[in-house]
Formats: sequence, C-alpha cells, structure tokens
Amino acid sequence: MVIKSLTKIFKSGNSSAVRISKDIMDAAGLKVDDKINVTFNSHDGSVVIKAADNDNKVHDHFSKMLDQSLDEDQAILDFLKDK
Repeated sequence: MVIKSLTKIFKSGNSSAVRISKDIMDAAGLKVDDKINVTFNSHDGSVVIKAADNDNKVHDHFSKMLDQSLDEDQAILDFLKDK
C-alpha cells in the first residue's frame, strides 16, 4: 500500500517541521510523541521517515505478558512458595 500526501516544511521555533497526515500516521502505526528516524539518501534525494526501533515497546509487551501470567498462576505460586 502506498499513501501519498502533499505537505510543506514549516517553521517551528528554531527548527523546521513537517506535518504528517492522519492517514499516514494511522497506516504507519505512529502517534504523537513517538520517536522516528529521518534518513536522507544523497543518491536519489529521498528523505525517509521511519518509526524508531523502540526497545520500550518490547519491554512493555513483555511486562504485560508477565503480569498476566502471574495473575493467572497466583494460586499455584502461593501454594509453591510454602514448599
């Protein structure tokens, strides 16, 4: 799937910014305040924006799975702790 959106670079404080459409944000799974990587390719002049690899997402997912597992197995854990 390719989604195109015409936009322009604008001034934001001492920096420049690019507005990204909701359609592209949703399709890319991005939300406000997500970290991204911006890469410039001098061979073709392209600028690519990609979601940054976020170890926190993996950590958060693991933590949720662990919490769920502990909740489900609490009775067994309580039984075993006294053995």
